[in-house]
Amino acid sequence: MGLFKKRRLKKLAKQQEKQAMMQKAAEPVVVEEKKPEPQKQAPVVEKKVEPASKVVEKKSEPAKTNVLEPSEKKQEPKKVVVEKKIEVPVQEDVKKDLKAAKYHVSQNKDPRSESYRKWRVRKEGSNKTIKFFDTQKQAIEYAESLANTAGSSVVIHKMDGSIRKQDYAKKD
Repeated sequence: MGLFKKRRLKKLAKQQEKQAMMQKAAEPVVVEEKKPEPQKQAPVVEKKVEPASKVVEKKSEPAKTNVLEPSEKKQEPKKVVVEKKIEVPVQEDVKKDLKAAKYHVSQNKDPRSESYRKWRVRKEGSNKTIKFFDTQKQAIEYAESLANTAGSSVVIHKMDGSIRKQDYAKKD
């Protein structure tokens, strides 16, 4: 038998079981109650018949589906926008305490790069190269001009990556 035929048969069997359960629930239910009587006589059994509607209400509830009726509408969650305003005192003392990032001059050691073995200028803490140069001297001059405008200094590295000069700032 094919896979889809098996699935169809299973689905059909489940539907038939549900129909049988619904029919059994619709039939009146007979409940037997025993009344206590004196011990000498045999116990009398009374039969009580409850209407089928009560049993159906108690045992089975209508199946809920995910389909929304026209009267029911999905409520969208409310969006709350919270803005925090931080007041920062802009005083000259605070500006002096903040240090500008240094500029590093080093050689590119990545053999997969187009600019392999060229000199590069980077800002401290960044992986992004600002500019590449053929000579170290050109890179130092460019880094000095950036450092002067930013009020910071330059760190010059050797070919092996060790530091040649630190806090190098050419004063005009």
